[in-house]
Amino acid sequence: MAQPNNDISHEILHPLVEVTLAEPITTTQKFYHFLLFNEATRLTDRVFKSMNKDIDEIQKKEIIQNVVKSCKDILFCIGTDRENFPKTELTTYVIPQLITNVIRFLKETEKLYPQYLADLASTKNELFGELLKQPIPEINIEKTTPEFQTVHNILLGIDNYKFEKSNRFSFGFNGKTDNLKSVLFLLNRDIELLNEDKTTVDDLVSVLTSRDLKIGAAQIFIGCETLEFSYIVKKLELSFSNFNPTSIDSSNLFYSKKGNAIKKGSLYNANQREPYKKAEIDNIFNHL
Repeated sequence: MAQPNNDISHEILHPLVEVTLAEPITTTQKFYHFLLFNEATRLTDRVFKSMNKDIDEIQKKEIIQNVVKSCKDILFCIGTDRENFPKTELTTYVIPQLITNVIRFLKETEKLYPQYLADLASTKNELFGELLKQPIPEINIEKTTPEFQTVHNILLGIDNYKFEKSNRFSFGFNGKTDNLKSVLFLLNRDIELLNEDKTTVDDLVSVLTSRDLKIGAAQIFIGCETLEFSYIVKKLELSFSNFNPTSIDSSNLFYSKKGNAIKKGSLYNANQREPYKKAEIDNIFNHL
């Protein structure tokens, strides 16, 4: 990390591989749930930043192979020693969370840097059968998220944030940031505007108020229905000079509740119908 940077600038803030984690119930479970989930993201980002330093190919290969070995060592230790773990409700919750996040970190590394692997990419049979010594689950450990494609394209030198009219892009916010944040917070609280596992209110505020959105801007994952989001966009347009279905489509930053890139056509089509939570949204916008 002490080596000079190259010209790639991006921060990985969201998972690159889809995972399903049991929701926490107690405060202690919530602590470990977010600790392990966020640590996996932080480590993937740290590897990404390390690989984008001015280092040689041998060093890059060493980084990736050490990550793979470390992840597999953890899984092997769990598989070998699991019977000796304390039989508590907390352990029953935390160990599967640890396993899932270690496998996620491993697969994210393998998918981003296959050219530096010493062997073939790991499989479910290897990870669950050989290392963890447990039945092979019916899950997909290979499915990537939209963020993966963004990071992968960056590594390939593909810029998906090119805009037709100008290299400089902004939604042109012309209101008061505190008021905007207040409204977005209420929308998130009352109608689940955002998928909070992937996007925060601060992420959305940063994107909406930026004067020059560049590659690497936070991706925005919507938690409500497209019908509600389209109505919110229409209500917000008055506080922007360039926030509409077309600019949202062009930004390549917004994703629907189902994880699909939001296109202008779906937003314009949604405008033909009244949202289910229109009254709640109208009430909130009285604060803007």
